[in-house]
Order: sequence, then structure tokens, then C-alpha cells
Amino acid sequence: MRKLILVLLFLYPLLTFAQREFSGGLVLGPVASQISGDGLGGWDKFGLCAGGWVRMPISESTGIQMSLVYINKGSRTVDTLARTTFGYHLDYIEVPILLDYISPFLHKKLHGQVGPTVGINIRQRIIANGQSFDPNPAFEMLDIGIMGGIAYDVTAKYQIALRTSTSFIPTRPSPSVPVPNSFYLKGNYNQTLQFLLLMRF
Repeated sequence: MRKLILVLLFLYPLLTFAQREFSGGLVLGPVASQISGDGLGGWDKFGLCAGGWVRMPISESTGIQMSLVYINKGSRTVDTLARTTFGYHLDYIEVPILLDYISPFLHKKLHGQVGPTVGINIRQRIIANGQSFDPNPAFEMLDIGIMGGIAYDVTAKYQIALRTSTSFIPTRPSPSVPVPNSFYLKGNYNQTLQFLLLMRF
């Protein structure tokens, strides 16, 4: 509960300012994820992203879109011969803050989006062959990253978006650093692919 309160306090000044003129609604969609540096590889962990969003216009073609979402992240691998499974299952409350640019092309229905995202870890588990364990070392509480994507206004009420994100700061230290100067070998980084449906109120 304290983690959720921290996110709400983070959003409060932005939402208060945006009340003067904004649009908003709900967001829902599937997520494919992996953890760079965990040795598993591949976008084999599937989950969900769900929550709400608001958009505050800056000009006719630009605005700030903020979301408060619950999102599943992690990674997973399956050995079909040995019939074993192993995966990191991470749940976050996340706040993307995206610069939203409306392109003049395609009847001004195409958007480009980029910006920072901050996630608070609310649960972390290793699930191996149906058994649950605590990760060691544990993942950090904060996941600070960057997100980018495109969106398309299907109708005045519905929008679809394709987004990708990656941690900018390691979410978990690496037990050993084989190449000290390598950015991606210093620890684990969450990476996601998100296909979202946004509904406007």
C-alpha cells in the first residue's frame, strides 16, 4: 500500500495541473518481456498491462501523456526435452510520462511517443517447475527506464499503441561482472514489448 501511495503522490501535481484541459481513459493489453543479462534470452514471458491514462495538451500537435498501470515483467525459459520451466515473475506499478506528438500524416491520427518511466516493484518471484522461490539477489524496488512507441487513433474513442521499454538503471546487480565497462553486463535490465488498446472517456 505504501508503494502505491508513493506513486499517487508522484502523480498528484501533474494531474492537478492537467485538470484544466485534458483527455483520459483506460489502457489494457498484452506484454512480452525479457530480462537482459539473466542468461535466459528471448521474449518468452507474457503478461498484462492495465490501468488509466491522461493527456495534457501543450500545443496543437504535442502533449504529455501520463499513465498509472499495473504491468507484468520478467523472463521465462522452457526445456521441452527435460520438461522443466524456469522464470522470473515481476509485478510493477508503473508511471510512464510520454511526450506525445501528433504526426501531420495519416489525417493526424498517427502519434509518436517517447519518455521516461518509473516502476515500483510490488512482487517478485522465481517460479521453477511450479515451485515459487525468492530471487537472490533480489530485484530493486524501483525500475527506472525509457519508453518509446507509436499510436494510431482508430476512432475518436479508441487508440491502439505499440510500445517498447528498457530499464536505464540495472534492476538487479549481477553476481559477477565479466566485462566491468560493459553497460549491459553490469546487471539485469527489464525490457518489454507492449500492444495496447486505449479507450477515451
